[in-house]
Amino acid sequence: MYATVRLEVPIRMEFTRNRIDSVLVLWDIDHTLIETRGVGRASFAAAFEEVTGRPLERMPHITGRTEPDIYAATATLHGLEKPPPFPLFAEALAAAYIERQEQLHEQGRATAGAEHALAHLDSLPGIRQSVLSGNTREVSRIKLETFGLHKYLDLETGAYGDDDGHRPSLVPIAQARAARRNGGLFNRHNTVLIGDSLGDIETAHQGGARVIAVAAGGTPTAELTTADVVLVDLTDAPEIARAIRALTGA
Repeated sequence: MYATVRLEVPIRMEFTRNRIDSVLVLWDIDHTLIETRGVGRASFAAAFEEVTGRPLERMPHITGRTEPDIYAATATLHGLEKPPPFPLFAEALAAAYIERQEQLHEQGRATAGAEHALAHLDSLPGIRQSVLSGNTREVSRIKLETFGLHKYLDLETGAYGDDDGHRPSLVPIAQARAARRNGGLFNRHNTVLIGDSLGDIETAHQGGARVIAVAAGGTPTAELTTADVVLVDLTDAPEIARAIRALTGA
């Protein structure tokens, strides 16, 4: 069993027969790499009112869901049987984030250890870092650029909410893009999703990836134990690298 002082549960060791030389690491964004601290909701509210003409009164549970799914569920909560098409909302949402980008920088934050963890993995041979997010591609870019995290990530390889509203389907999309961009084959044995919620765990299990859960996102540690690894936070970058190696055999 593999364990270090910051691991909340032991890693389930599942090595492939052959050494894996290239690993795809897919990062969730919200509550894993960044916190918007209210700016996200304000941006969503502005975009929702702009495209529907209705002020935002309430929202569904959003953790681990894609933006198209959240938009559709929110429209239903407001009695809108045929809301404007999602691409219109996505465009308005990106504009709302751009309008609030300075506020996001001042009010939001990168999570503890996020940039160091990204930089450390970026320095290691054979690790390809990208994102898997329910956010749209453009909103993902804005969020990551606001905190300078984009420079460690190949955003062209990532998969986003506007690629598919069903989050587990984003895993094979990212794997296919990584294969085209980097060569080789990416599958369950050499893909690791790092996220903070039960939705991230289910996405990895159903989509075809290993999963590291980070408890700092607000989901209690005890609820994350179905992940392959549970970490307290991202502050120990070498520990994250060791976990990835143990899960993939890289």
